[in-house]
Amino acid sequence: MLRHLSLLLLALLSVLAAPVSAMTQESRVVRVGVFPMPGFNRIEDNVVTGYNFAYLEQVSKYTGWTLAPVVLNNWTEAQKALDEDRIDLLGPTLHSPEREKRYLFCLYPSGTTFTALVTLSKNTALTYEDFPAFAGLRIGTARAPFWRQNFASFARRNDFSPPPLQVFEDMEDARQAMRAGTVDAILGIVFNLRDDEKLLAKYDPAPFYYITTPQHQALMAEMNHAVAQIKLEQPDLENRLARSYLVRSYQTPLSRSEQDFIAAAPLLRVGYNPDRKPLSWRDPATGLARGILPDIVRLLGKRSGLNFTFVPLTDKKRDLEEYFANDSIGLGVGLMYLDQLKQATLQRLSAPLLRSSLHLYVRRGTVLTPDKPFTLALLDGWRGGSHYGRATFPKARLRRYPDAAACLDAVVRGEADALLYTSLEVTYLLTRPQYKDITFLTEYQDHEDDRLALSPSMPPQLLSILNKTLNDLDERDKSQIISDNISSMVAPSSLKDLLYEHRAAILLAVELVLFLAVFATYAAYLRRRSHRATQESERRLSALTANINGGVISLLADPSLHIAQANTGFWRLLGHSAPPQEDALVTWLPPEDADRLRAAMSNSTTALSLELRLRHRGQTWLPVLLRGAPAPGEDGPAPLFHCVVVDITEQKHMQDELEQEKERYRILVEQSQDIIFDVDTEKRQFQCSPNFFAKFGREATPLFNSGGRPRNAHVVHPDDKPALLELRRRIYAGEHTAFSVMRIPTVEGRYIWCRIQVTRISRDGAPLRLIGKIVDIDEEVRRRAELERRSQRDSLTDLLNKAAFREQVRSCMPARPEGNRTDALMFMDLDNFKVLNDTLGHVVGDVALVDVAEALKRTFRNVDILGRFGGDEFCIFLRGITREVLQARAEAVLAALRLSYAREGQKVDVTASIGVYLFDGTESNYEEALQRADAALYYAKETGKNRYTFFDEVTDIAGTGSFHAFFPDMSAQDAALPPADAPHAPETPAADAPQPNAVALNPAAPEAAQPAPDAAPQEAATRQRPHPAKES
Repeated sequence: MLRHLSLLLLALLSVLAAPVSAMTQESRVVRVGVFPMPGFNRIEDNVVTGYNFAYLEQVSKYTGWTLAPVVLNNWTEAQKALDEDRIDLLGPTLHSPEREKRYLFCLYPSGTTFTALVTLSKNTALTYEDFPAFAGLRIGTARAPFWRQNFASFARRNDFSPPPLQVFEDMEDARQAMRAGTVDAILGIVFNLRDDEKLLAKYDPAPFYYITTPQHQALMAEMNHAVAQIKLEQPDLENRLARSYLVRSYQTPLSRSEQDFIAAAPLLRVGYNPDRKPLSWRDPATGLARGILPDIVRLLGKRSGLNFTFVPLTDKKRDLEEYFANDSIGLGVGLMYLDQLKQATLQRLSAPLLRSSLHLYVRRGTVLTPDKPFTLALLDGWRGGSHYGRATFPKARLRRYPDAAACLDAVVRGEADALLYTSLEVTYLLTRPQYKDITFLTEYQDHEDDRLALSPSMPPQLLSILNKTLNDLDERDKSQIISDNISSMVAPSSLKDLLYEHRAAILLAVELVLFLAVFATYAAYLRRRSHRATQESERRLSALTANINGGVISLLADPSLHIAQANTGFWRLLGHSAPPQEDALVTWLPPEDADRLRAAMSNSTTALSLELRLRHRGQTWLPVLLRGAPAPGEDGPAPLFHCVVVDITEQKHMQDELEQEKERYRILVEQSQDIIFDVDTEKRQFQCSPNFFAKFGREATPLFNSGGRPRNAHVVHPDDKPALLELRRRIYAGEHTAFSVMRIPTVEGRYIWCRIQVTRISRDGAPLRLIGKIVDIDEEVRRRAELERRSQRDSLTDLLNKAAFREQVRSCMPARPEGNRTDALMFMDLDNFKVLNDTLGHVVGDVALVDVAEALKRTFRNVDILGRFGGDEFCIFLRGITREVLQARAEAVLAALRLSYAREGQKVDVTASIGVYLFDGTESNYEEALQRADAALYYAKETGKNRYTFFDEVTDIAGTGSFHAFFPDMSAQDAALPPADAPHAPETPAADAPQPNAVALNPAAPEAAQPAPDAAPQEAATRQRPHPAKES
């Protein structure tokens, strides 16, 4: 202990002398050795948590370290890794002289552990500190002499003979032996306790340290500095981490005698204060004990196996000793006891069940001085509170109140200067509005420890059981009990609370009532003045309605539809200069219109609007519009409606003409084969002729959405959306009429090619309506596509012809080799094809060409381009291929094209010769690449046929006598191919110009044959040199 105090003092001096914080140092990566150890090192998915890393993270805040865990299997392997400098830091390590010679120890321990004797939980026959049974145990341990020495000392202190220990290489080997039944228990540190193991003994607390090797002097100096600061600034860090991560290591199991006591223990009667909400109180509805302390005692019984019942201590004048003496209770809960009070008591006290803060609650701005008298409010039922108040505040005058609320009221009224009580019992009351000015003095703060007091008659084992179980309780369970009880104690607002809280709103309501009274008086004055103005307005309105093309009537909703009142304009509408004697409207209505009007008036509670016919005095029917509403506040035999009747003869004529125009438009649309559509851009409406459904099998979908943007889903083919966007852009840019061609889907998912024409109708420069038509051109487009396809395909083999092949290859150029992959041209010629035609006929020759085409389709990929150049020449363009794969393809082609044909006893074998050119980026154009493939093919033909040759193999012998022998028209110098930037013959722009299948190696030879009139210059030059097969 003296060593630790001196080291701590040294650390304090080093901290005060340090001019610069360790946090300013450059960050260092520290490799920390970790191995599985419950609670200390938790390793899941290569993520390390636990006491070890939580402690080192606090250290790194001072040192600036970056921690890098190195996961190892066990302590022995970790120690070896430290010796081999694979890690920089290792813990936990117990101190020994031997280890101090090899390693640098941190000056300060990082926690405390115990030597522990551990067995499997299933060994129910073995219990904690059953010392007589220890002598016969088979105990295994690791190679650590201090454990063996400690165990011998422990045996002497507890008067049993220590059995011989079986030593293993490391603790994991000892544990495996215990699981295999070779040993009964293992001896080591308490951190090694696993979930399926239990403690038999725990003794000799010892500090553990972090260690490193001597070459890491600077690292250990940084750690010494950081740990010293932690012990000064966070003295409870080790305890907090131990409670969080090493709970089982700090638990103390029950002994055999304690377990026997629990099994035979009677029901224990616990006295409690029934008036200390929320600490403890008696529920008047059920009579049960409620509150934080009773709930903790119940949890204590659940964890220990003890059974408790609760007895309320209702007589506040009797102290706890009297209850114990009368044998009314065996325990008391909620007893306040502080060492500084020097209370004389015969009671035995347990460890604290609960610690709560004590405060002095005062009105804001109140200042108390301990040396001057003041009035202190105390709760009458607080046992020990009066003693504490007199001892702590000797000048205070104590006044008792029945509950905490009464104490607070006394402080608010000024009867008391302060309330002394715990925060748990006051905080929830401070939420009431009348206590908003109450606060606590920060100058004073203490705490109350609530314990269990045991009667002198209780056996001593009970106190040990209670303390062990209390120490093992999880603080989170206690916190939950406190939270549940505090939340249930939130006081309901009383009428007094509501009036106090809403006093401003009540005052405002009174002011509002006074204002409404004044407003009502003024409103009556305005109403009288308004009545006079209304009468004048009615006079003017009568004069106005007399001059409109219609009239105003008041109509009773009775069977005869009596006219209660009508102006002169209504009678003039019917051709009468004065009101007639007949006052029933049915006289001037057709029967069917009268029925409609009665039905509308009987079903209408708001307004009605009907078109009717009224009989004019000249015996003609006059179309009118009747609009009316029920008269409010009219009581009579039938409802009264005030109505306006307007002559709509002119509007009916216009409506009839419009209907005729619509009918003509409908007939024109139905007789047209085209689909007509109409888009109202203002109303966002779309209409389409019915023949859209007949064409596409579904309802029309608008070309544009509600925001005016083009649609795509279910409107046009996705590839045609750009065309739809362009069509909209042109219309909105101001074009009067725009056309476009798109594909529109049918209900079956098939697309039909259509020509869309849109014409815009504008107003103020913006499109008002879009009128258009959709014309089916699908057959025309597909026929043209088929013609185009046929123009690009060889009619016999359905492969690309020379022109189409050339265009597709050109679209893929220039080639861009990547690594060992590049593009390639494979130029192929059939051997003995002329013999086949001459011997078996051209029909068999055509069959052979078709077989060759099918074999090529099977051999090559879909991305490869296949073409027939005419006769027996074929060419293949391959994308992104390696030389090795290309050789395999060439071999496959040679194998597939070893064909035999027989007819009338004659047989001809056909093979193929292939020239291959791998694009290397030096070819300037398609013709040059084809020239190189043709040169390779020529070489293959000359060297025996039925083989393939790569162009670079031909160029390897360029300039030699053997190469020149194949090209007698060239010199060795001319045989070299032109560079990539050499000029070449221009392409023939004619669409039907034949494409070259080879180019001459010496196009400048004066004796070159003249090309055919329709041949391109390059191809004509090529034909001056026939293939060897053609010459034979």
